Amino acid sequence: MSKYLLTINIGPVQGFIAAARRTRDLHAGSRLLSRAAFAAAQTLQGHGAKLIFPKASDNSKLEGIQQDGIPNVILAEIEADSLDVIKSLAKEAEEAARRELANIAREVFGKNETAQVLQQKNEAIKQVHDLLEFFWAAVPVEGSYPEARERLGRLMAARKNTRDFGPNPWPAPVPKSSLDGALESVIYQADEQQRLKVGIRIGEQLSGVDLLKRRYLEEKNESFASTTVMALIPFLEGLSSQEAAVIEEALDQVAQKLGAGRSGRRPPKSLVDKFELLKKYDPRLFFPGRHQEIAQEPKEQPTESAARTTSEQEVIREAQGTLSKTYSELDKTPCPYYAILHADGDRMGKAIDAQKNAEQHRKLSAALTEFSQKVKEIVQSHSGSLVYSGGDDVLALLPLHTALDCARELAEDFESRLSGFKGSDDNNPTLSVGLAVVHHLFDLGEALNLARRAEKEAKKTRNALAVIFSPRSGSETIAAGKWCEKPNMSARLKNLAAWQDEGKIPRGFAYELREMASTLSGFSESKKLISLEAVRILKRKVTPDTKVESALADWIERFGAERLSSELIVAWPFAKAFQLASRPKEVAK
Repeated sequence: MSKYLLTINIGPVQGFIAAARRTRDLHAGSRLLSRAAFAAAQTLQGHGAKLIFPKASDNSKLEGIQQDGIPNVILAEIEADSLDVIKSLAKEAEEAARRELANIAREVFGKNETAQVLQQKNEAIKQVHDLLEFFWAAVPVEGSYPEARERLGRLMAARKNTRDFGPNPWPAPVPKSSLDGALESVIYQADEQQRLKVGIRIGEQLSGVDLLKRRYLEEKNESFASTTVMALIPFLEGLSSQEAAVIEEALDQVAQKLGAGRSGRRPPKSLVDKFELLKKYDPRLFFPGRHQEIAQEPKEQPTESAARTTSEQEVIREAQGTLSKTYSELDKTPCPYYAILHADGDRMGKAIDAQKNAEQHRKLSAALTEFSQKVKEIVQSHSGSLVYSGGDDVLALLPLHTALDCARELAEDFESRLSGFKGSDDNNPTLSVGLAVVHHLFDLGEALNLARRAEKEAKKTRNALAVIFSPRSGSETIAAGKWCEKPNMSARLKNLAAWQDEGKIPRGFAYELREMASTLSGFSESKKLISLEAVRILKRKVTPDTKVESALADWIERFGAERLSSELIVAWPFAKAFQLASRPKEVAK
């Protein structure tokens, strides 16, 4: 028998997960791909393969790893008589992955509510079965382990460039999916009211793959936080018991006017247990801009308009007026922004290349597994919702008042766990984190693209945090800095946010600083001039604060006025969230 290295790459990843209009679609897509990867890895292990990646941290069987965090790349050692045996095993792993998704689809599509909107069940299951892109490559281990891995990497790259193109399995003359336009709809004749009951918008068309993502969590009786919930959390956290009672009274009136029920949007238990108001009310009720959407949905209780001749628009205006008046009296309004976090390890390729044998590589994989399993705990401790955590790749939704702390804690935990695995360049792996700060009604696909852009911005210097703030109206702003800076990017943004909230830095100062820097940039000693002028502007507009003035002067000198002005702009939505959540103000040293 000969020893082989076998690698499997399962896709599509980004396109499949990102083809989502709702966060539950996003989370379900990630869960489903992890389930498929788990089935493939489990099949390999059942035939005696020794997994290198992923690897359980306690060296136990694969069951010791959370099924929802299995990465889409598998690496294993296996002894076989010939490459034909490896080929047969890879084919079996592929069928196990496809069968796993198809079986899940049969279960979900067989449930009553989903079955009522599904016209083409067999075609829907076939679409799910044919979804996966499955690539594999294998090489005999001849010579050193690093050499075998290098040959395997080249072979896999060549295989992925040789795509399989088959005919459309169901070229029917029916509408295409509204999400990606690639597959045919399987619900094109469904009744609109039935669609609304299962979370499908009016006019929306879904393929079998889309319908599985839309219904997977619902039929499993699981939940995932919406973007609206993420934006709402700072407001809920800062409410006193007396304020919560006032809000509850107003929401009772609003819900009665709109005939609002739960509409299948219950947030995760971790959030419902923490915030009493989420147990009773659809989170959308807190935002007047979403009242019209609620009013148009199937009613779980009669609206007031059923008892009197009031038009729907008048009822909506009354509901909005009731809530706006309450917010005005409390002098509190929910901030409509939240954050998407996307993180990825730095220098991981060099760290892997530096491992001289499979056992060392397994230890590295075990460290990544430990980090991946810790991520969910960290995200939940910051009132966030984890979309995906596989290896060094993380995607999560977070409320603004905790997003910066969560990013920092993830980076610290990653660096700590990977500290013993120096790369070929003698550097330890680190974590770069991107945060996209967006409006809760901003297109989810575009928000994901912004988070990826932020992560790539952080990757430019590595070991960094980058934040992109995309306001509802106006141009986006990017700010980035390394974790090793003193104070680091996260702490600096928290201070700038606190000082803006306390009125120590006026709202328009960032734009004045940027314009002033542009004007004075051509002078010698420009940084000193800009620093002195910045302090003069602050003293003219607000009560002098020596600590703030000193810090700004120092940061202008070290980081530049242009960068500091971007950080001030990016810090503004965090300032609003800190204020709502009644969080401690100043943190940086």
